[in-house]
Amino acid sequence: MPYLDAYQGSWTEKEIRHLLRRTTYGATQSMVSECLGLGLQSTIDKLFEDLPEAQPPLKYQFDGNGRDQVNDPDADYGETWVNGDPVPNVGSNQEQARIINARKRSLYAWSFLQMTTSHINIREKLTHFWHNHFVAVNQNPHIEYYYYKLIQSQALGNFIQLTKDMTINPNMLLYLSGALNSKFAPNENYSRELLELFTVGKGVDVGQGDYTNYTEDDVVEMAKALTGWRVQNAVSGTFIPNRHTEGTKTLSHRFNNAELAENGEDEYKDLIDLIFQQDECSRFITRQLYKWFVKDVIDADIETNIIEPLAKIIRENNYEIVPALKVLFASQHFYENVFCMVKSPIDLIMSGTKSLLLSNPTTSVKDAYEYAYVLYLVCNELEQGLFNHPDVAGWKAYYQEPLFYKTWINNYLLPKRMDYCKVLVTGGSMSIDNVTFDIPPLIPVFSFIADINNSIDPNVLIRELANRMFNYPISDAQLENLKEILIPGLPDFEWTVEYGDYLNNPGDNALRISVENKLRNLIGTMVQMSEFQIM
Repeated sequence: MPYLDAYQGSWTEKEIRHLLRRTTYGATQSMVSECLGLGLQSTIDKLFEDLPEAQPPLKYQFDGNGRDQVNDPDADYGETWVNGDPVPNVGSNQEQARIINARKRSLYAWSFLQMTTSHINIREKLTHFWHNHFVAVNQNPHIEYYYYKLIQSQALGNFIQLTKDMTINPNMLLYLSGALNSKFAPNENYSRELLELFTVGKGVDVGQGDYTNYTEDDVVEMAKALTGWRVQNAVSGTFIPNRHTEGTKTLSHRFNNAELAENGEDEYKDLIDLIFQQDECSRFITRQLYKWFVKDVIDADIETNIIEPLAKIIRENNYEIVPALKVLFASQHFYENVFCMVKSPIDLIMSGTKSLLLSNPTTSVKDAYEYAYVLYLVCNELEQGLFNHPDVAGWKAYYQEPLFYKTWINNYLLPKRMDYCKVLVTGGSMSIDNVTFDIPPLIPVFSFIADINNSIDPNVLIRELANRMFNYPISDAQLENLKEILIPGLPDFEWTVEYGDYLNNPGDNALRISVENKLRNLIGTMVQMSEFQIM
């Protein structure tokens, strides 16, 4: 495995930022410094540490009938609504819709709070990988929550077990018609996607109804094995025996003409175990993980030297994915593939908030959730909406050739990406879904540069900001252009004198405002540069 040989290079802030940006959301300088002390292997171990179960989302709006209020019978302000009735028992359909919409906003904000409060841990990045792999869209927040909770709780777990649990998850049963699949009216939606998108992949057509990894007959027979499941609660599907197709199901030559014996409520487990006997399952999921964490191009060389060895590790560990990921993140190959990934909207917004030390408001539940909900809306506007995939295949950046990641930066999206990032730094108006938000300057610019040694030298300041924000060295020409933003038309010593005076007199309000505005203009320009868009 020459490409997967352990990385032997220097363990510097550059390598650390690369690892953290690919595996976490919002790498701060304190996280980088901690990893520098830990070393490569201990950092990887820390990334995969088990975390406590996330606390459920809360009601963050006060009771009342105002625009920003809601009367939820199942939760008071600051309490969770997930233990209540998925369809609240209230007087009118209009009030019911208000409550459900409020819960959805709470859920979506909560999903972003998980990222903003995470540290050196891969769970949230893997949660979104699986969320994009097992796509299931619904409009009921209870069903959405338990689906997301399932993924989050098993993000570092076993691929086979997650596939089994997802098969009878209410969100999936509803989204891909599994709840309609019965012996009276067979439905092949889920069995088709189970093969094509979730486990073995389709491969290329080799004949009428015959693909590389399965046939149309397999889709039909597997649909029979999956009959009988209904949705009667938000947590797990319910098996109805008299809706299940009894008898043996016979698969095609693609599965060695295997016979699946009648097994009632447990038959879906037998089916998934049978599918995972195909080695192609390990290759398929390895390719998906590679595109999520490394780069979008998989040529014959990568297939042979990266995909196949990692897939073998996954098979040898009975489809536990963590051992293979640990090998990947410790490999020479991983640290050679830098600056080749356009940041997803979530990566971008976390780079423009958490990485720049913008933290959740802690004054109240309401403030924290409203802040996180705006982040959700921004990413949704940039076409990466959690709980809102465009279709069952997920976000196009991870499957649509030849653009892949470049789908995040078309002529419509790129100006929005740049504007949103700048507004977070400098303040201004942000238009999302025809609603205008007036955003104050949010990034704490003084805190962000506080630990930069010799920051009174504008050359040192700008180069170190580039290191932290881009992880990419800027040219001398770029340095000079950025100095024109910081101190337009002035010699270097003007910054040295003014910033030095501020450090000696932090109580001078006029001086503070002058320096702060210069820093905001500088950082606001840097977040609009192309280097900030990639990682």
